[in-house]
Amino acid sequence: MKNLIYPFVFLGLMTSCSDDPDPSCNVGNVVTDLPWLADLLAEEENHFIGQTYSILYTGAYKSKTVFVIGNCCPNCSMAPPAVYDCTGRVLGYMGTDGIEWEDIKDSRIIWRSSNNQCGGA
Repeated sequence: MKNLIYPFVFLGLMTSCSDDPDPSCNVGNVVTDLPWLADLLAEEENHFIGQTYSILYTGAYKSKTVFVIGNCCPNCSMAPPAVYDCTGRVLGYMGTDGIEWEDIKDSRIIWRSSNNQCGGA
């Protein structure tokens, strides 16, 4: 009977040990180690607006790590920013698709464009 308990204990430990609900984000530096994200940020840097006003936020949405590339351009009319998961999949767009800024918990800035003019944003 003891021999039957050990496999169940082991399986229970294996499924409960992960604190990160999204293991695809377990990289050293998400800005450089997630290729899809590095590509998006490089694309931002290819344009004056992107170089000057882009900001990358991260946070948690529905218990998953997410990324949002925002901007602080004072005179720009921009489409709502996309909300990406760790694999680069678009979960929806801010202000549409039912995703609001308040829904993203523990948000913080993790990258600013090279000539960023956003001040304290």
